[in-house]
Amino acid sequence: MSIWPPPPDLDSLKELFASADVEGLIAEECPIDEYDPEAKHFYEATMGRPTTAFAAEQTLPILEKLWVEQFMLDQVQLAQRRPALIELAKEIARFFGPGASPQVRERN
Repeated sequence: MSIWPPPPDLDSLKELFASADVEGLIAEECPIDEYDPEAKHFYEATMGRPTTAFAAEQTLPILEKLWVEQFMLDQVQLAQRRPALIELAKEIARFFGPGASPQVRERN
């Protein structure tokens, strides 16, 4: 029997971080893997946590801390990015949080 929802996997997190494009780097034509280091840090920081730890309100502080460290942000710069980080936290919760439901990825 499989566990639902599954724990976050690194490849899915990479997709979510790239889609969120918090810094606008991918929109500026940077490579799609631009946020892979941030996704990896998040993955490592949350590895082994229960599903309840992936509610948006639980992941947002982790994302904010990560962004401050990775992008050397002050509080004003962090506040500017907070709406995008909130959306990323919601997407993580949608796929891996306590209210997650099975998702089917579209294939191109």
